[in-house]
Amino acid sequence: MAADPVPRRRPAAPVRRAFWLVVAAAALLGAQTLAATVLLARFAGAYAAHGPWSIREQEQIDGIHIRLALTAVLGAGMTLLLVGVAVAVPRRHIGTRLLVGSAALLAGVVLLLGVVVNPDNALLAYGAAEEAHLYQVLPLWFSVLSSAAVTGVLAALTAAFVLLGRDAAHDYYHYQGPDSAWTGFSDWSVSTR
Repeated sequence: MAADPVPRRRPAAPVRRAFWLVVAAAALLGAQTLAATVLLARFAGAYAAHGPWSIREQEQIDGIHIRLALTAVLGAGMTLLLVGVAVAVPRRHIGTRLLVGSAALLAGVVLLLGVVVNPDNALLAYGAAEEAHLYQVLPLWFSVLSSAAVTGVLAALTAAFVLLGRDAAHDYYHYQGPDSAWTGFSDWSVSTR
């Protein structure tokens, strides 16, 4: 077995920390997505078990159902994006920091816009009794989890972005041998010969 001609360098400390922050952000968003999916799957049962519903409550329940589905889809997409970002963080390429920063900015903007489609925004009860009745289909813990997940993801991505701006991260991504840069999943010039 031949020795590896390119010495593999362990990622610098800021790069390792940024990787784990992005993984934590993906896990937080995955937890929110899983919770939204479970609530969506059990929505019909909760709706039938806690009826009858007034006309005003029915309008809010329809909005909650639609927004819960949007939250699940948006969360799944953003979780996949963050998993891709986490995979890219340790890659030694000059464009990695730009990719990570752009994806973090995109995820942050989408999450902030996703607050508008949060199912809690459809819950507009007139009184405590109506609110308690509506919380049977959209529990209060989902609101807490959703808020904590969005706040945690934004904080983790901001911290990762700051860490990747440090000198050690700059040296890790920019100063390496010509053969140690990641060229992608395949080298088409070799396969076409």
